[in-house]
Amino acid sequence: ARPYMNRNPLTVMPPKRQTGVTLIELMVGIAIGLLVIAVAMGSLMVSRGISGTVSEASTLQQQASYAFRVIGQQIRQAGSMELNLTPSILSTPGADYAMSPVAFDPPDPSEARPPFSRASSTLTGVATPLSFTIGYQNYTETITAPSGNVTASLLRDCLGQNPAMAASGTVAATPVLTSRFERNASNELVCEGAGGGGAQAVVGNVTDMRVKYIGQAPGTTNLQYHPSTYAGPWSNIYAIEVCLELTGTEATPTSGQTYKNCSDNDTPYGDRLKMVFRNVFQIRSQGLS
Repeated sequence: ARPYMNRNPLTVMPPKRQTGVTLIELMVGIAIGLLVIAVAMGSLMVSRGISGTVSEASTLQQQASYAFRVIGQQIRQAGSMELNLTPSILSTPGADYAMSPVAFDPPDPSEARPPFSRASSTLTGVATPLSFTIGYQNYTETITAPSGNVTASLLRDCLGQNPAMAASGTVAATPVLTSRFERNASNELVCEGAGGGGAQAVVGNVTDMRVKYIGQAPGTTNLQYHPSTYAGPWSNIYAIEVCLELTGTEATPTSGQTYKNCSDNDTPYGDRLKMVFRNVFQIRSQGLS
């Protein structure tokens, strides 16, 4: 016999049971998601810290490079003086032009300026506050311009000034161009030029500055380092070593690490990036009084 089948269409079938996550599964999923976010945030912070440190190190290097370029430009000019391009030997019949002395201050018949002294105007230094001053002769020369030859000067102090080129300026009023470098109380490397207007900042973030003078006594071949307290004679100094310590602005954990400061002492970094830069500049015209 055929089995009995209920074909009544009104018969209600039992509903299917819904499936989903339990409260415990939901909490476990949230915890895993939070862990993933924490790991991602940690990686992001580490990446940002490394990127910030690299960027700040690059900025400090650029600042030091610019500071040394400004200092070096003035030191390389130190002690320079006008060349006598028309010495009297040129008018002497049969004279050897190759032996004509040109590397000296030409005569100044009008006495519009005092003689330039390399011994006293090339370089001077002060220990407190630490600073050094570079000087060289200020003069005008004939320069070819689009409108024709003009009398002007291409010489400038550390701030790009030359008072003799001002409307009311004269070489007689400023016979020597000077540039004085110093680190001020605001941790700025500042320079005061011959043009006046006070000291202006060259770079910032300079937390230390040290200067050593490299000298050679007359009649000797030995070089000697002199500290910033050196008081002369300045004509025996042939080079200057400048050390700048620059400090970053972003917090950088260093785990108690140390660095060599400008005094060659081991010093803790603290919570900031610190970089020390040294450069030696030769005074090319030194050695003559």
